[in-house]
Amino acid sequence: MKRLSSPLLLAILMCLLPAFCWSEDATTDATKPHKVLVLAERGGLHEGFTAAGLQWLERQKEQFGMELTVLSSAKDIKKGELSAYKLVLQLNHPPYAWSDAAQQDFQRYIDEGQGNYIGFHHATLLGEFDGYQMWGWFAEFMGGIRYRNYIAEKCNAAVVAEDVRHPVMLGVPSTFVISDDEWYTYDRNPRPGVHVLARVDEDSYSIPTDIKMGDHPVVWVNPHKKARNVYFQFGHSESLFRNPAFIRLFENALRWTLSDETSPEQRGDYAASYASAPRFRALLHYDPHAEEAHVEFDKQAINFFRKLTYGEGWTLDVTTSLADYPLDKLKDYSIIISLNAQPGGKEQREAFEKYMESGGGWMGFHASAYNDRNTNWPWFNRFLGCGSFYCNNWPPQPALVILDREHPVTVSLPQTFVVPASEFYQWQPSPRLNPDVEVLLSISEKMYPFGLKDVVRWGDFPVVWTNKNYRMIYLNMGHGDEGFIDATQNLLFVNAFRWIVSRDPKGNPFEK
Repeated sequence: MKRLSSPLLLAILMCLLPAFCWSEDATTDATKPHKVLVLAERGGLHEGFTAAGLQWLERQKEQFGMELTVLSSAKDIKKGELSAYKLVLQLNHPPYAWSDAAQQDFQRYIDEGQGNYIGFHHATLLGEFDGYQMWGWFAEFMGGIRYRNYIAEKCNAAVVAEDVRHPVMLGVPSTFVISDDEWYTYDRNPRPGVHVLARVDEDSYSIPTDIKMGDHPVVWVNPHKKARNVYFQFGHSESLFRNPAFIRLFENALRWTLSDETSPEQRGDYAASYASAPRFRALLHYDPHAEEAHVEFDKQAINFFRKLTYGEGWTLDVTTSLADYPLDKLKDYSIIISLNAQPGGKEQREAFEKYMESGGGWMGFHASAYNDRNTNWPWFNRFLGCGSFYCNNWPPQPALVILDREHPVTVSLPQTFVVPASEFYQWQPSPRLNPDVEVLLSISEKMYPFGLKDVVRWGDFPVVWTNKNYRMIYLNMGHGDEGFIDATQNLLFVNAFRWIVSRDPKGNPFEK
């Protein structure tokens, strides 16, 4: 092979050099800085967090390719200028004292997806403050909430990740501690209107307090808006910028909101990403003010059912009041799970009746079916297919149960097995006497006398049954903190849940 002369080789390299230079310039053009508008609340109790946040953002500019514009007043936003920004970052800036023009621009920015949004802490101070009316659109954006109260003292608490597959939650521990923060409560749970990524475990508060919500979301996105958006309820203390979990959340949020990636996974759109997976909605209802043993069971049940949602096959909403769920909302749910709770008041009862009569699904535990002569709800007795509460064993203890019939709920269960300790209700007349009822499990007569203080000595004792006229199942279990320690009983719960959903007149999601 003939060797190239040095002058010829140099000439070739000189010709290629512009191509190399163009390629580098093209890369630079493709990575022009993202314009980010930071609305920063300055002074006051949150100055430490805001100052630390601005310093942190300044250090991250190069890594995330950001060009920062910092404003301390939304009144300084000029009409039409928001569309120039890739991201609006509300760094503790409150949702009031905005000019009308700024409000209108921001609404278009979010609704039309002109850019994206990250909000912290004070961004949900929604109400009438400093002479300003509440911004109704912003309250709806945050899940239809109004600020109610907060823990004034700095308080540590554990945050529990829920949607671990969302881009904002990638690499974040399943449970992590947020220190020295305020924890806001609202007039209603935002969960029905948003997609929750994490919640705070109110039992982990480092100080005693009655300021609680029960189910308490603290990180969420609103998937109903075109803009990518995420809100973090914490943001009170500069110590957050020494917390690796918080740093990871902030980095993830920036990466997600500044990205142009359009895959369903990167958008956080798992409905599109897993289109072949079954999709349905379940509503779980419980009473955080019920007796302690019932609340203990309820909390474990919430975690149990949440874990069944992993993989985004279906969605679970949790509420402490059905007052927020008129019939038009209930119809969106394939099943209502009642944990020791019932509809309260005439309107809630009527909505529940119409929901069930029109093909709704119900899975009730323990006190959700309690009724006596003071209940005064005749339809409920017909729905349950039994008489009133008659007696119970006490204290809670395990029980030997027997299968009454082969059924989709019991087909995978042994003929007899021991269920964990609970308080079991006996009914009179027994549901077995109703020809529309199928009793699936009963307490064995071998248990009599059953109890120590309150003793059940005889009688038919069904504990799981269904009324064939409705898509429903009742399970007598639900008292105390041992409800989910037994694999067989857990299998019973899963079978019952699946059976109710599989009979949805709108279609069986498990066969799609």
